Amino acid sequence: MLVAVVLALAAMFAAASGALGAGIQLDRSISPPQAVVPGTGTQVFTFNITYTSTANRYEFTVYDPNGTPVSATETVLTPGAQSPITGNRTWTPPAGTPAGRYQAEIRFFSSTGFEAQARVTFDVAAQLGSLRLVKFEDLNGNGSRDAGEPGVPNWTFNLINPQGDPSDARTGTDGTVTINNVPAGTWRADEVLQNGWVAVTPAGGTVVVPAGGTGTFTAGNVRPAPLSGTVWIDTNSNARIDAGENGRAGVTLTLTGTTGLGTRVNETTVSTGDGSYVFPELMPGTYSVRMTTPGGFTATTAVVRNGRIITSNVGNPNNNFGIVAGGGVVTQTPDVTIDKRGPATALRGQVFTYTIVVRNNSTFAARNVQVTDLVPANLTLVAIPAGATIRNGVVTWSLGTMQPGASRTLRMRVRVNPTTNATRLVNTATVTATGLPPKRDTVTTRLRNPPPTRRIGGVTG
Repeated sequence: MLVAVVLALAAMFAAASGALGAGIQLDRSISPPQAVVPGTGTQVFTFNITYTSTANRYEFTVYDPNGTPVSATETVLTPGAQSPITGNRTWTPPAGTPAGRYQAEIRFFSSTGFEAQARVTFDVAAQLGSLRLVKFEDLNGNGSRDAGEPGVPNWTFNLINPQGDPSDARTGTDGTVTINNVPAGTWRADEVLQNGWVAVTPAGGTVVVPAGGTGTFTAGNVRPAPLSGTVWIDTNSNARIDAGENGRAGVTLTLTGTTGLGTRVNETTVSTGDGSYVFPELMPGTYSVRMTTPGGFTATTAVVRNGRIITSNVGNPNNNFGIVAGGGVVTQTPDVTIDKRGPATALRGQVFTYTIVVRNNSTFAARNVQVTDLVPANLTLVAIPAGATIRNGVVTWSLGTMQPGASRTLRMRVRVNPTTNATRLVNTATVTATGLPPKRDTVTTRLRNPPPTRRIGGVTG
């Protein structure tokens, strides 16, 4: 799991005889941020010495955090040995060895004297635990990890252990890394931010690793994304960018909104020469963009687009605004739908409710929206519906202006004539609006019980 911890140090060259080309590669296991425990843990060192001179000997020494040898230097004679010389050494810290960062050193001597040396560091700790690092992409930017938010692999954290010694680690494919056998105590973890990412949780902090337990540090980042669109001259006023229609420069756009962390945003920009505009580098959140209609022009689309969502690394394009020269009112054809619902069957004398749902699917406001419903002869209203008027058996709801995406639910409670001979009831509701031809929806309800029997006969006497 560890990637960023260097396990091998390049050879260090020294002395005048270094011109002979001697070099040493010295590795160790266990390596920081992991540690070895005094009295029980063993540190293993492997080495590879290459040279072109005549070998004489090498020396192995372990130093404490103050640079003092912890034991006598071990000397191994190698007179005339061929290159390379490879091998390993071990060191078990005695019980009571102080915690800290230690060093091991290999020194090589040829027949002419000292040629090269190499050192590696390793850690000693009295107690061990586990350190878990978590890195995720905070899609909605709210500072916490929600279901479905992915981990980020290959993300580097710089670490400082409880003794103040540095190391680093990198997340795996799932965005986490768990490092076992690290010194217990208080660690410092700091993520290494990459270009294009912004921290929404603290980028660094302390984490306590309990002896025999696990301490976790979690970091969440987002990738800001743009909101963009175009202001264009809508020559035919159809609210669509058609071939040959050009952008309009210099139009003011105002962005407002709230990020996932609750920060309010208020920015302004103007459209460029081709009519395009962009609000770059927006944090995840919910935004609205408003066009200030330039003088001498009339908007052919809504001048405000609400509910624009930005998520991490996902922008919100095509927030377009149409304008046309002149100050007159441009009549557009709104996309308003009506859906009337009622029971499939009913009984004579039964009371039931019709439900009517009206929705504006346009990208602009629908004006003067009105719904009418003629009550059939075999039904009577139980009461005048909320928000409606009634005249000559026609129920009317005047809904006025409906904003883009808005919907209204209307209800009409009726009673079936108990003496009707009809076998079914047919009821139609109609919606109209400025620029909208009437739209209708019909519900048919079948009557299940038979009509009452009429008495036939006369009186004699």
